[in-house]
Amino acid sequence: MKIIKKMRLSNNQGFTLVELLVVISIIGFLTVASVVAFNIARMQSRDAIRVANVATINRALAMYLNESLEGYPASVGECLSEDSGVGSNLKAEKVIINIPTDPLWSSEAPNPGVAEDTDGFCYYYISGDKEVYQLSYYLEANSKSGDAGAHTFVQ
Repeated sequence: MKIIKKMRLSNNQGFTLVELLVVISIIGFLTVASVVAFNIARMQSRDAIRVANVATINRALAMYLNESLEGYPASVGECLSEDSGVGSNLKAEKVIINIPTDPLWSSEAPNPGVAEDTDGFCYYYISGDKEVYQLSYYLEANSKSGDAGAHTFVQ
């Protein structure tokens, strides 16, 4: 007599609820971690752009000083832009082609107090005696570009 073994079908043909929840939570964690890392990289890249822009503005001001008999352009304090003030002076003297603006500078001018106004970033220029100027800018994150917060370059 032959013994035939029947294959027993189990009722466990899918995943359990616990297995599905574990996989979903792992995917959620990895998604959140990658978004956070991406945002940090974006902030650090904007800070690198800011530091490069400040160096460009400083070189333009040095060239302006070399060509000017009076010194640095005078200003009681302004956000540098192409349309007015020191920015238009630098363009008129052809020491710079375009005045760099902060990557997050919106269409509205930020509050001149750069240290207090973290929503409106700009390159804030002050020069009263034409021999010295201050250029302030704001960094978003601690990185190789510098510590987060307001920075002032004095020349």
